[in-house]
Amino acid sequence: MVKKNVAVYEPTEQTRSVLLLWRLPEEWAEVLYQWADSTGQLKTIMTFYEIIEPPVPSPLSGIHIALLRQAIGILTKTGRAQTIAVADGEGVRFLAGKITK
Repeated sequence: MVKKNVAVYEPTEQTRSVLLLWRLPEEWAEVLYQWADSTGQLKTIMTFYEIIEPPVPSPLSGIHIALLRQAIGILTKTGRAQTIAVADGEGVRFLAGKITK
């Protein structure tokens, strides 16, 4: 399942437990970016907690932190997000950008 990209080891340092994916990380990245755009979060900084536990339920409510990090990593590589160190831990700034390959 891990080789087919439908599961990831969690925690990553071991091979006994996996997190099953019903959406690929690339799909989650698109969901995350569309959510940030539709809720007016582009060019703002949000903590990971604010994304996982938003005041209004969203498709991202309760997303596993490892999967969120992967999605943000994909957005970072395509120029649509930037990880930020914030007082409460980790954060992300969503950028109004286009995909660069």
